[in-house]
Amino acid sequence: MDGKVIVMGLTRVFFGILSLGGGLLMFYFNDLSQSVRINGILGSIGPFVFLSVSAIGLIGLSAQLDPRKLAMLLAGTTLILLGTR
Repeated sequence: MDGKVIVMGLTRVFFGILSLGGGLLMFYFNDLSQSVRINGILGSIGPFVFLSVSAIGLIGLSAQLDPRKLAMLLAGTTLILLGTR
């Protein structure tokens, strides 16, 4: 298996576990203000995970893709980030 695929998958699994832990903490604290804080922390980490996983994938594909397609992928990633602000 490709090392980049392993890193991408493990990064997503780790963030999934982190999100699950955040949800469990919300149940544990049973407080709306604490839940909003936990959600804010997880929400701020999400874009960094998205960028990291996308960057790893794009670096791996850069040698295989036509430069025009690579530019479209980079533009798409940028538009996703801008659209979710």
